[in-house]
Amino acid sequence: MAVLIWWVVLQAVGVLALPLTLRLMRFLPDRGLGFARHVGLLVGGYLFWMLVSLGILQNTVAGALVALALLAGLSLAAWRREGRALWAFLQRQRRLILTTEALFLVAFVAMSFLRAYNPEIAATEKPMEFGFINGILGSRTFPPRDPWLSGYAISYYHFGYVIVAMLTRLSGLASDVTFNLTVAMLFALAANAAFSLTYDMVAAYRARHGSLEGALGTPSEAALGTRAAARTGILAALLVVAVGNLEGVFELIRARGWGSEALWRWLDVRNLEATPPSPTWYPTDGWWWWRASRVIHDRLPDGGYNEVISEFPFFSYLLGDVHPHVLALPFVMLVLALALNVLLSVGHATAPAGGETDALSGDLASWLGRLRRGARALWPGGAGDLALWGLLLGALGFLNTWDMPIYVGLVLVAYAVRRQFDRPAPRSWLADTVLLGAVLSALCIGLYLPFYLGFRSQAGGIGWVGEIKTRPHQYLLMFGGLLVPVAGWLGVQVARYLRLSRGERRLPLAAEVAVALCGGLMLASIVRGWWTAALTLAIATVAAALGLWGARPDGEDAGRTRLDGGSLLALFMVAAGVLLTTFTEFAFLRDTFGTRMNTVFKFYYQAWVLLAIGAAFGVHAVVATWRGATPAGRYARIAWAAASVLVVAAGFSYTLAASASKTNGFSGRPTLDGTRYVAEGQPDVYGAIRWLRQNARPGAVMLEATGGSYSEYNWVSAHSGVPTLLGWGGHELQWRGNYDEPGRREPDIAAIYQSSDLSRRAALLDVYGVDYVYVGPLERATYRLSEGQVNAFDRLMTRVYESGDVILFAR
Repeated sequence: MAVLIWWVVLQAVGVLALPLTLRLMRFLPDRGLGFARHVGLLVGGYLFWMLVSLGILQNTVAGALVALALLAGLSLAAWRREGRALWAFLQRQRRLILTTEALFLVAFVAMSFLRAYNPEIAATEKPMEFGFINGILGSRTFPPRDPWLSGYAISYYHFGYVIVAMLTRLSGLASDVTFNLTVAMLFALAANAAFSLTYDMVAAYRARHGSLEGALGTPSEAALGTRAAARTGILAALLVVAVGNLEGVFELIRARGWGSEALWRWLDVRNLEATPPSPTWYPTDGWWWWRASRVIHDRLPDGGYNEVISEFPFFSYLLGDVHPHVLALPFVMLVLALALNVLLSVGHATAPAGGETDALSGDLASWLGRLRRGARALWPGGAGDLALWGLLLGALGFLNTWDMPIYVGLVLVAYAVRRQFDRPAPRSWLADTVLLGAVLSALCIGLYLPFYLGFRSQAGGIGWVGEIKTRPHQYLLMFGGLLVPVAGWLGVQVARYLRLSRGERRLPLAAEVAVALCGGLMLASIVRGWWTAALTLAIATVAAALGLWGARPDGEDAGRTRLDGGSLLALFMVAAGVLLTTFTEFAFLRDTFGTRMNTVFKFYYQAWVLLAIGAAFGVHAVVATWRGATPAGRYARIAWAAASVLVVAAGFSYTLAASASKTNGFSGRPTLDGTRYVAEGQPDVYGAIRWLRQNARPGAVMLEATGGSYSEYNWVSAHSGVPTLLGWGGHELQWRGNYDEPGRREPDIAAIYQSSDLSRRAALLDVYGVDYVYVGPLERATYRLSEGQVNAFDRLMTRVYESGDVILFAR
């Protein structure tokens, strides 16, 4: 029933946003059908967050409904303008609608099933994420309260948690359940996004190459093209969200007791060489599946190592963390679809229609008229579309700040290509691209200004990696399953480029400069023995050069690009993906860790998405050229196809084995209640949590022991949403960039629990506005509390809950 309720809520959000999405993405073959839920969640979530932040609404069910009503109003305005055309389009696309919705439903139910056999909101950073959701649910106004630093707002990119809290209110379900449903939702949204984006890319490809490689001229041929696009979209969805990296293969080899010690030393995946043979077909040594997220192993000159995080999407869903990089993943593909929409708009005029009149008079009307005409000169959709672009792109900064510059850059590259073909062109394409970049940057920051005004960061500039480099075989462990399909496609593209560019200047000047710079860096990397950097620079150079060449006017039709929009976007995505990994070979963004750990983590994650979609598109593009290939070309394609199938199947070995292992063979009693294990294993603690949820006063503050990150400390505040004085101090340091306030609170917390001076205890309770003091097993152990120290609270407070060794005092 919970799965059904959550699905219905998501369907409602998607339906409300559908007309707005169809108009915004009007140049896509499917007009953004698969992205309606994504647009609805971002626009509806933004309206909810902003109006609550401004004090116009409260963080209640009614506030969420008002935000969705405003979303419906925007869609209604779009429907009034193009309702007949939109309805006719929907009538024609019934089969695609059913396919898209079936994929979402299957993915959602499948991940719900997986989460039901491993639902515990425990370990890693799940308690932190649960605390954010509950803290937002407990905040009537925004910015929401930090559950682990009372009196302060959350200082973290938390838009995803606001959206989850909004959906939790609308569904009427408990956050204990919606936490796991969020993982399933994100899995399904990402699968849908990958499918829809790749479907549109392939449809654009086949529309350009119809007569040669799968004609779209007759109804039957069009159906074949549609099925090919759908199959490729499903492959993309699998590569993005369901396949693992190649480390899983070696886990299975090791589990059988195969492989030499020399092999394991060469692989150098930490702790892999020490695992014993398994009695089952998959490894059984605890968290073996965790090692796949740590395949990059930075060895230091002294023999030590720096931990490097190399997560990929399926690992994240298996782990069950609702972290910002997971929350943002479906929406980065929405922005990629926006970039494709821009590329496919080539040939559509930007000049406003004649005869426009201003409804207002005077200076204001004149200014608004100039603004409207200027926006229409930049983009056919005018100011309304540009505002939505800013909202969607800016949401990435609020969801996972690392992502926004990457995808703003890709949208601007797409726009620069498109702008070269505009007629008339009152300004140069470069000037307009710079102008659009300035407009989007202003919108991305301005629309989310309340967040940035209160945001503090641990970022501290650029650091240099030095001689520590990623070893090539570990890089291929991570990305080999995606790079093999990509490499075959790039080879076909190079051959096509050489065939079509004979007798002319092969590359534009910008491409020649880029190739020269990358080539110089690649040669320098080879000389220094930096083989991973050399490999990634080579791939990026080829992809970027082909993209820049393909973006030039077609000799046969100067009003279109040489390559179709799908191929162009795929090339730019591949180039961007490998360049992100190249960056981590030379530099990193400084943080409290002082290493490249987080930079590799965030950039590799985006590289996975970009390369996965590029790989799926590349598979289709190579297969589509099969008939026209020479005999030698066909043999090369057969070898490539065999290698691609092999590495993708190897990636799925991790998916199957890790799923079976983490769910203990899908045994036990399934539930989506992530706190059931607390209720069953620690009923006394769970009772205190339930009491706080039901009885804590609005704005209340509680006190519990502070402890280390990734521990069982501070679960009461995280589970109840009632802020405590200090939670995981290490995380507060990361979120705020300093430890001033947490450091000041630590001794005061100890004094409240331990001091024999009751007046001091009372004074400190007053200073921090503490309403409840929790005493449980961790508090007793951490502060070595005697019964006398615990009973002393009776002289200051009242016992409102007591069970076993758990006591909750209230003032």
